Amino acid sequence: MAYAQSKGTGYVGKGYYRVRNLTTERYIYVTDNKDYYDIAHDKEDFQGIQLWKDAAKAAKSPASVIFIEELYPGGFDLKAQGTGVYDLTGYCVNVTKKSDGTYEVSASRSGVTKFLSDDRTNSSDQGKLGTSGTAKYRRWIVDKIEATHATNYVGISPTITLNGKYYQTFYASFPFRTISPGMHVYYISDVEGDLALIQEIEDDVPAATPVIIECASANATDNRIEPLPTTTARVTDNLLCGVYFCNGKRPQESVDAYTKFDAATMRILTVADGKLVMSDNAPERLQEIMVNDYTLYEQVPAICIPANTCYFKANANTPKQVFLTSDPTAIDSLPSEKTDGGKPCGVYSLDGTLLRMTNKAEGLPAGIYIIGGKKVVRR
Repeated sequence: MAYAQSKGTGYVGKGYYRVRNLTTERYIYVTDNKDYYDIAHDKEDFQGIQLWKDAAKAAKSPASVIFIEELYPGGFDLKAQGTGVYDLTGYCVNVTKKSDGTYEVSASRSGVTKFLSDDRTNSSDQGKLGTSGTAKYRRWIVDKIEATHATNYVGISPTITLNGKYYQTFYASFPFRTISPGMHVYYISDVEGDLALIQEIEDDVPAATPVIIECASANATDNRIEPLPTTTARVTDNLLCGVYFCNGKRPQESVDAYTKFDAATMRILTVADGKLVMSDNAPERLQEIMVNDYTLYEQVPAICIPANTCYFKANANTPKQVFLTSDPTAIDSLPSEKTDGGKPCGVYSLDGTLLRMTNKAEGLPAGIYIIGGKKVVRR
């Protein structure tokens, strides 16, 4: 009855799925890439795989998108977040379909077989992957992700609003295309002074491409993307850097578990002076994570880049705020710091008033200025 009500599709060939436990209804999320599974010595570390309830939560998270492929009869590799079962454990897993349409997932070595289960038997939102669960906690429902499905889709949940538009940085291990009207995908191709040139990706977005997405609304269901098995699209001049993980419960085991924010070397997307900017302001939100069996939630111990988002690398010469522009002439027209034989010429208003001695327009309001004898538009 539980499976019939779940409307799980089952495995129907290699592709993108979500996997949830039959008994607890918690979905699998890949939140780190340093797990291991040593069957022969009965050792395991599944801290990088978290289990969460709520289909709406799963729909907004690339960590719940799992690519499943049968490599040999009954032997499967499950991939997500730039890694996979074989990469993490050295095993392919055995997947057995049960009479009720659910699946058991196991691995065997030296005559020992272990079954993956939800080891947390309470009703909390978050579970714990392990191998000690009883039979009913070993059963998994497999749902194929479909872009038009009522609940089992992939959607973008924007955190930035500006002038009636919605934006979110995004980083996923799978290629994708947008399918909801009103969505646009951008990347940063050039930075000069306090301006960053954004280019639109009008074709498929390649796997592992950090981007800025303009969304159709504040609701993930209106901002749907379709994961693709492959794509020939390429982006070679992207200056954004992506982050898969923000898993603060295992800082000792994995240097990749989370990425601490550093204002000296990073800029993240925000709004300033009514414009989109890459700023040195710290991220506003910290992620909630499970730290052990008894403490359910704890904030990440440092301010970190949120999972599946991106940032721009800065250096000592990068302004604190870099404004985004889609106009290449705005960057092309920026003069160097020194002109006229190497001497600063200053910044003037259109009426000839000297505004500053250097040639930098950083921090000035939007408008037209004279720098080095040329008109420069600051947006």
